[in-house]
Amino acid sequence: MHGSAGKTALLAELDREWAKIERTCYNLNEDQMVAPGLQGDWSVKDVLAHISAWEKLLLDRLGYVLSGQKPHYPVMTSWDDIHHFNAQVYAENRDRPLTSVIIEFRSLFQGVVTVIEALSDEQLSQPYTYDFPDDRITLLQFIRANTIDHYREHCVTISTVL
Repeated sequence: MHGSAGKTALLAELDREWAKIERTCYNLNEDQMVAPGLQGDWSVKDVLAHISAWEKLLLDRLGYVLSGQKPHYPVMTSWDDIHHFNAQVYAENRDRPLTSVIIEFRSLFQGVVTVIEALSDEQLSQPYTYDFPDDRITLLQFIRANTIDHYREHCVTISTVL
């Protein structure tokens, strides 16, 4: 990655993929947003809360990279950890009002963009070893997995409601 091409490309793609989810959700009414059955018992609202939870974890990890302070969230090393985290997030958020979930979804995205802007291309290309050390991923790949790839995965599911 030379210059700021890595970060610039990441932010542009991030913006595009997030806009797709926003557009898809914009076309749904409140009943469609809260109806269970999208993924198991989950509704679109639950999926948005799920994405937000992973963005909070990402921000926690990026804070660790930028400041060296130990992360608050537990380390993720297996699919069991992921499934446990997802189940916990669902349980904690399923009764929240839709508006609250949407506001958090939008503000966390802005927070992620702001923190990515503070990272250098050098930091983005460094190995990320706190979670899934066996995967040998870079910080950039970790960010993509918890944003762009995650948005794409769930946007496909959400668009089935239309």
